[in-house]
Amino acid sequence: MVYIPKPTWPNHKNIIEHSGLKYKEYAYYDQKSRGVDFKGLTADLEAAPSNSVVLLHACAHNPTGADLSLAQWKQVKDIFKRK
Repeated sequence: MVYIPKPTWPNHKNIIEHSGLKYKEYAYYDQKSRGVDFKGLTADLEAAPSNSVVLLHACAHNPTGADLSLAQWKQVKDIFKRK
């Protein structure tokens, strides 16, 4: 299982499926605030099984343009280290 942000580029889904893998979307963008849904993102990452594969956009998240702050990246890093 590969976890991908919602939304992401359609080719990510195609590449994953073509590779014979499955994907699941994790919360990323909050349309209302036009920013990162950090609460949803961290909840979904916490709920993912340990050792999951997670696709991240390091900066200039496409197609939203919404990026994590440095403090948020540190929290995501802590989740990954734990899991």
